[in-house]
Amino acid sequence: MTNNSTFENQYFVVLKPKGEVLELSKLLQKKLSEQFDLYPDGIYPEIHITLDRIKKSRLDEAVDIIEKVILKYSKIDIRVRDFDCYSFQENNFLVLNVEENKKLVEFSNELHSRLEEKNISTIENYDEWKFHISLASTVFTERKKDFQDEFRNLCFRFDGIETPRECKAGVLEIWRPTLDEDIKCLKQFQL
Repeated sequence: MTNNSTFENQYFVVLKPKGEVLELSKLLQKKLSEQFDLYPDGIYPEIHITLDRIKKSRLDEAVDIIEKVILKYSKIDIRVRDFDCYSFQENNFLVLNVEENKKLVEFSNELHSRLEEKNISTIENYDEWKFHISLASTVFTERKKDFQDEFRNLCFRFDGIETPRECKAGVLEIWRPTLDEDIKCLKQFQL
């Protein structure tokens, strides 16, 4: 599904939801963090949908491509319904699945295709990429190893639960992989 390079060598191209989707995601993220002590300083990862990952060294080229692609698109519908769990690069994730829709798929596919043409994207097999919002993960926590059993139980608790919500997203950003709000956002684009 993805290249095995580390997060430190990449930036993230993210879509920012708002409204009901953002409110639900923040509420669940906070409750899960408190219950499992995931982010002890109370600093949570900002709610987002990762559309692509890019090579750090190619930031300027990625910005040029994004600026051209977004001209064709306005706000994008975001719909969430259910949950999923997965593991990737020694991290565990409980996510809120984002339903694919025509505009989201067209936009993300065109963006990825252009980034891939220039060898900027770090995602392989983009057709397997699943849009989601991470609610609980071990990326920015020290609980990677001792969270395994709790994670399995957490996934079992959310299995089959549906919480349909929708919104429009009109902001796309390029992020460093950090929780530090002062340095995270490298570039912002309005759809």
